[in-house]
Amino acid sequence: MTTVDLGGSWSVREALGDTWQWFVDQPVTARNNAGAVAGAAALAPGWLPARVPGAVIGDLVRAGELPSPYVGRNSRAAEWVSTRSWVYRRTFAAAALADGERAVLCLDGVDPGGTVYVDGVRVGRVDGLYRAARFDVTALVADGGSHRLAVVVEPAPTTQPQVGRTERVRVHAPRMGYGWDFCPRLVHQGIWRGVRLEIGAAHLEEVSVRPVVSADPAAATVVVSGVVTGSTSAAVEVRRDGALVAAGPLPVDASGALGGAIDVPDPALWWPSGLGEQPLYEVIVRAGDASRRVVTGFRHAVLTPNDGAPSGALPYTAVVNGRRVELTGWNWAPADALYGEITDAKVEHLVELARRSGARLLRVWGGGLIETPSFYAACDRAGLFVWQEFSQSSSGMQSAPAADPAFVDHLRAEAATVVPGRTHHPSLLLWGGGNELEDDAGPLSDDRSPALAALSEEVTRLDPGRSWLPTSPTGPAFHFRDGGHDVHGPWEHQGLTAHYTLYNEGSALAHTEFGVEGMANRRLWTALVPPDDRWPVGRDNPVYRHLGDWWNNATLVQECFGGRLGTPDAFRRASQFLQASGLAYAVEADRRRWPRSSMVLPWQLAESYPNAWCTAVVDHAGEPKPAYHAVARAFAPERVTARLDRLAFGGAPVEVEAWLWSGPGRAAGGTVTARLLSASGEVLAEDRWPVTDPVRTPRPAGRLVVDTPPHDTLVLAELTWSDADGRRVDRECLPLSTASDLTPLLELEPAKVWFHVEHRGESVEVAHAAGPAVIGLQLSDDRPPESTGWALVDDDPRPLLPGERRRFAVEWRDDAGPRRLLLESWNTEPAALEEA
Repeated sequence: MTTVDLGGSWSVREALGDTWQWFVDQPVTARNNAGAVAGAAALAPGWLPARVPGAVIGDLVRAGELPSPYVGRNSRAAEWVSTRSWVYRRTFAAAALADGERAVLCLDGVDPGGTVYVDGVRVGRVDGLYRAARFDVTALVADGGSHRLAVVVEPAPTTQPQVGRTERVRVHAPRMGYGWDFCPRLVHQGIWRGVRLEIGAAHLEEVSVRPVVSADPAAATVVVSGVVTGSTSAAVEVRRDGALVAAGPLPVDASGALGGAIDVPDPALWWPSGLGEQPLYEVIVRAGDASRRVVTGFRHAVLTPNDGAPSGALPYTAVVNGRRVELTGWNWAPADALYGEITDAKVEHLVELARRSGARLLRVWGGGLIETPSFYAACDRAGLFVWQEFSQSSSGMQSAPAADPAFVDHLRAEAATVVPGRTHHPSLLLWGGGNELEDDAGPLSDDRSPALAALSEEVTRLDPGRSWLPTSPTGPAFHFRDGGHDVHGPWEHQGLTAHYTLYNEGSALAHTEFGVEGMANRRLWTALVPPDDRWPVGRDNPVYRHLGDWWNNATLVQECFGGRLGTPDAFRRASQFLQASGLAYAVEADRRRWPRSSMVLPWQLAESYPNAWCTAVVDHAGEPKPAYHAVARAFAPERVTARLDRLAFGGAPVEVEAWLWSGPGRAAGGTVTARLLSASGEVLAEDRWPVTDPVRTPRPAGRLVVDTPPHDTLVLAELTWSDADGRRVDRECLPLSTASDLTPLLELEPAKVWFHVEHRGESVEVAHAAGPAVIGLQLSDDRPPESTGWALVDDDPRPLLPGERRRFAVEWRDDAGPRRLLLESWNTEPAALEEA
């Protein structure tokens, strides 16, 4: 078979109403002079350069027709785009077909759908962004030569923004772009996935591969189904690292349906990140001169009831290859609101950041996409489980999907489209019906929603054995503060005392969405907010209202710092400190309840649209915020953590309770040492406790209480866990305030550091040289915002104490040009570091 890639350079032009007919090489007849006008218009200038895959708005920005929607309030200038049709066209060449050959035009995704023409002849339509389409164009291209391909992308359908009514939603598609708390209205259209021409005598269609592993994983089975034309026989091979491990025929019936199963002896098991390797296998299906290659892996994974779960609770604990696994991870929104613009490199980068953070599960949120093959393949390689929700979400006024037969049938058809193509991924742990779907009685279950019942039935039919949750949260109460089995919220910092009170009292089995807000990174912020609009940073500034209004907590941040923040940089550092410390504490508080609490999934890993204030821990440019690095420590498999009652003690005794856990397990022996230090490193109080029992699940080790701490100053709580041989297992160091707020952070004496850059910026050594502890030491990308690639910094959120050294490892990915980093903190002068 020959495959002709039809992606790359295309042309596009706007069409209002039915004017698209003028641009598809189709004769136009009319009672007035429209036919003559059409002929002239088709030849007139107006075609703009475009690319496929892509997005209409992205093409218009590159052509200079729109300003970048990622600056200021420019997204408003693009709101008209979705009301138009857009005609994409290109020419392509094809060799004359040999006897018995057929040509099939394949489109993997058009959003929201469209009609396809070859040489002015309508060959069919693509009905929905998740629907791949195949059109036999043999008669049109049989003689070879040059041909014109046109795709008329339809106007976006009317649907509900975040504050609306879910029952009015009539399409299975992302709603985020219609206006969400972290995305202004930026509706996507375009040929967002690949286009190609397949030429051959035989053609394989709808090939689905499903690996099956029993609880006793001594053997595995690969189940294959699909449709073949042009051949009456098919076969399958299974290979690992190129070596053949299994092969056999696949029966083909008279209609062309193929199906069968093949056993794979002694499969190498796929494990989630941190627990083992991720071996992958190739499944190759052949029929005549056609073949399909599918990459898969083998593991046994189920959800089982949590320890101590109340009666009636759903199962939220993963058992993988016979081992109970704590599911730390993140909520995942699309890597860009214009998802046709997302590159494989961006997906790979974000998935890698998730892996490095210690995640094991990504919940693909129902306001966004049924994620792409590139995303799933990256998760397969990284060892990250996926919880895939269907594209359904709550609304501000009413949050239950429609129940009429037409919509329910639509969802069934959508499931039949999206499920079979994803069953081969070992990363796919479970399906979900959608985000925050509920009625007056609380989160929905299958028996209270015909839409969810239909999706559940289709998943069971098409992907038997895969776990299912009807929505997230499943309740029975929605909010974390109300208790429950699977809960969401809050998404805001609760304050210097209330935040710690709330999370210390948590009781949920699964905490599947929660967050803390913070300002954008410096590099993104300078590109996002025009200079004249940067101050003030609160909601009284219309630009900041546009760029993350829901998550702008400038009032709380100012209150926490005594009303003394007077510049955007001061607000950035303060808000990011609260986000990092607050989110890490929430994660640790949940993890201290393992194994009763088994899922800990902060909202969110990365943002789909650049915001000035957001709950994401990775900004739209792909650069982690301090909260990312703080949560990465909280996700670590072996930890000593501090249970606190507050962050600012206001003259009250300072109490720090040390807790331990060890995912891999650690033998008894060793010591936990707790110290309260001054900012200069002086020991103000100390206590220590022997570790007399083996450590696995979380438990307290001891409590340090300092009744009369120094007044109105910064102190450091240092916890050190050493094993029986005196080797350090983990060390924590947290800045605390003995004042009633965090003003001591603003009053820190200056410190000095020495630094050395090595290996073209791939390593930076920093040493404390003078002054008090360095708080909030951060190394970040300092290149111009338009630079390519990313600097992945192995950062450390802990203070740098007098006499300490710290080495930062930096991995430069897909970068070009000079490398430049910025070293900054609360109490050192910013330093620009050039590559050495």
